[in-house]
Amino acid sequence: MRRIGRQYDISPVLIGEVAICDFVNATSEMASRFDLVAVPRWQYDETYLMLLDSLEAALPLAKSSDLSDEGLARHIFGLSEGLIGEIVTIVTKAAVAAVRSGTERISKATLDELRHLPISKRRNSSLRESLL
Repeated sequence: MRRIGRQYDISPVLIGEVAICDFVNATSEMASRFDLVAVPRWQYDETYLMLLDSLEAALPLAKSSDLSDEGLARHIFGLSEGLIGEIVTIVTKAAVAAVRSGTERISKATLDELRHLPISKRRNSSLRESLL
């Protein structure tokens, strides 16, 4: 990390989950080089709905999906568990599916067809366990 920082004249930033915190704190040398900052999960509120509106505005869909409407917004929030990366992944995959299907809009059916597993369920999946 130190070599990369010096070579490219950058300050490394590590972003991730608890495993990153464990990695950084594994040695006192690493722990002294990084400040840990917790980034809270998104809450279901007006800011989250504005995020969905912004994502939808950036999508190349021919029809409006109204992602910030109560039903879709709550469904996406539940699947994402409030994690920004998950929110973006779900919306992006749903948009691709909507284009491929020709519907040109994201609906609850589109989201259901993704069969997206929330990260808490993926962590405990049998596939993950078989890799350990």
